[in-house]
Amino acid sequence: MVAIPKNVMDLLAAPDAVKVIATVSADGQPHVIAAGTIGAVDPNTMMIGKVLTKVSSDNIKSGKKVAFLVTKGLESYSINAVLKDIQSSGPVYDAVNQKLAGMHLHASELMFFDVTAVFNQGANPEAGKQIA
Repeated sequence: MVAIPKNVMDLLAAPDAVKVIATVSADGQPHVIAAGTIGAVDPNTMMIGKVLTKVSSDNIKSGKKVAFLVTKGLESYSINAVLKDIQSSGPVYDAVNQKLAGMHLHASELMFFDVTAVFNQGANPEAGKQIA
């Protein structure tokens, strides 16, 4: 299991960081979206809530592998992951939906992923280097 480094965890928690997920359809078509429900549950587990993400959700269920990107300014990291669980109840589900309620949104389910690799993708000489 791969652990997300602390500086990347901090960036994932930053409310002004942009978070993106990339998936691939069963017929090989890439699909990339920004999503506010992307986050890390712990250093080994990424998550996204299913809110207006039908294509991404379908791709995840068929292909299991995803790539996340988190970026702010010149700092940027990609996180490769594989689907581990889908939940539509529980304490994390309730907490996510409590936050979303303030925006009049609701996640019908949460998808959890095991992290398989983390790469520096920032605008610096270390761009492309695997860091975890």
